[in-house]
Amino acid sequence: MARRKTRRAPRRSRAVSLLNIAESYAYTSILTEGLFSASPAEFILGEGDLSPSSSYTTMGVLSSFASNPDGGASIGANPISLRDILKDPNYAFTSMQGRAQANIVNMAISSAMVGISAKLGRRLLRRPIANVNKNIFKNLGMGVRL
Repeated sequence: MARRKTRRAPRRSRAVSLLNIAESYAYTSILTEGLFSASPAEFILGEGDLSPSSSYTTMGVLSSFASNPDGGASIGANPISLRDILKDPNYAFTSMQGRAQANIVNMAISSAMVGISAKLGRRLLRRPIANVNKNIFKNLGMGVRL
């Protein structure tokens, strides 16, 4: 009896998509702007200068999220950086919670618009993107595609 032919698994492209990177950066920017009032670079590289005001109390911050999304911070509250979170996590998370409640609608709308525009843009530009990938990036052999 003859052996059955086995099907080979389809090969996956190991190339990094520049459009996926751009879309991910847009989502990251929306989140860092809404939660930390900072760009992604400011969030990662920013100073650790967050300190509460003299009238800071936990109950005061919790009751005034909508009116003051910075949560009673006087110095370094705009923007919050990664160093601020490591320096005083409780205070930073309280401030982030206030900003999240104040900006959740804008962040949701912006995220939906990024998703829709990325999907629509890829559909409309499918042929030019394929042409650039085939004729330019494939010949370079860098493992990058559009």
